[in-house]
Amino acid sequence: MINFKTRMVSILLTFGIFFAYSCTTTEQASTNSPQQSVEQLLDRLNTIDEQLQRSPNNSDLLIKKADLLSEIAQKTDPPSQREIYYRNIRDIADNGISSQSGIKRLDEIIRSSWSLEQGEGVRLLQQENNGADRELNQKIVAHLSNAITVNPDSLVTYSLLANTHYRSGSYEQAIQALNDALAVHGDDQPDIREKLAYLYLESGNIETAINRYENLSSEYPDRPQIKHGLANAYMLNGDHESATIILNELIEKYPGRIEYKESLASELYFTFRRDINALINRNDDIVQSDVDPMLTQLTEIDSLYNEIDETVPLSDEHAYRKAAYLKNSALLLAELSQKTELESVIQKRSELLERSLELWERLSENNPDNINYIRNLHNIYLELDMNEEAESLKRSYNL
Repeated sequence: MINFKTRMVSILLTFGIFFAYSCTTTEQASTNSPQQSVEQLLDRLNTIDEQLQRSPNNSDLLIKKADLLSEIAQKTDPPSQREIYYRNIRDIADNGISSQSGIKRLDEIIRSSWSLEQGEGVRLLQQENNGADRELNQKIVAHLSNAITVNPDSLVTYSLLANTHYRSGSYEQAIQALNDALAVHGDDQPDIREKLAYLYLESGNIETAINRYENLSSEYPDRPQIKHGLANAYMLNGDHESATIILNELIEKYPGRIEYKESLASELYFTFRRDINALINRNDDIVQSDVDPMLTQLTEIDSLYNEIDETVPLSDEHAYRKAAYLKNSALLLAELSQKTELESVIQKRSELLERSLELWERLSENNPDNINYIRNLHNIYLELDMNEEAESLKRSYNL
């Protein structure tokens, strides 16, 4: 068996955000035969097969056959019909060639065929396409599948194939492509395994995703993106306590990464919302000791948002998330205040609304065509009994 290993620049595949592709050089398979039609090439192939029946281990004949198979494949359209020829080349390689010169020549044929198919797949991937063009996706899949058939040792091709399936929403096929890669290359492939864990998460198989992320996190504790993936999986599974633990660990180790702080702020808000709803639904009296833990949670969230504000300029996107948190928390406290007259609850609600007002005014001023911002500002005016401002906004935007 020929252990042909591809040497090329690795391709980074980041699921759910951006995809990067390598501009692989495409090589035409060299052949000593003159330009002939597919029918003529098939006739020559039949002649070689007859000769191989009499001399099945003849290296020269096997190389000639592989060369013809590669040339026939390149002249066959659509690319989905080429697999049988590449499979035959792979069979020749797997069965082995006796001469060293034959091994070298077969390596060249395999490399050239693989490069041509993958290069064409990458070229099509780089076209303007969001994954919705079904015909184009089928061509890309065919080219990349051909590349894998002729050279299953190329790990990058599996990633590209999974990428193509992912972009078209075919999660199961993307998962299968990465599992095939692991079957060939073994489990010592953390990047592939991480992508696979993410795909399970994207496809809704959260328990499997958690299991895979937990295993990866245990094996590769110094990879923060794996821990963040695990935190995301816990979030989607409703396990906010476990997600909070992971995010606190990440913030302690990487205090400058605001994405971890934003995620933790969201998790703490989920916990706050759950706890305050449980308190609202209680039938007994609510006392200060019941409320204190929730006010502490709000203080922790505020602290995280303040740290983010100090790290990066307050973008509209960040301002919106912060404004929404302040408004929603205030509304929950307003609902709680209907069951208790605790001054701490009333004061905190007013404080959150005032802070939210400043942000909604800024967002509305910067984005006067965003009716969502305008409606939120109108509601804040009403919550703060700023009725004249609310009425003016209502008239201006015909709310």
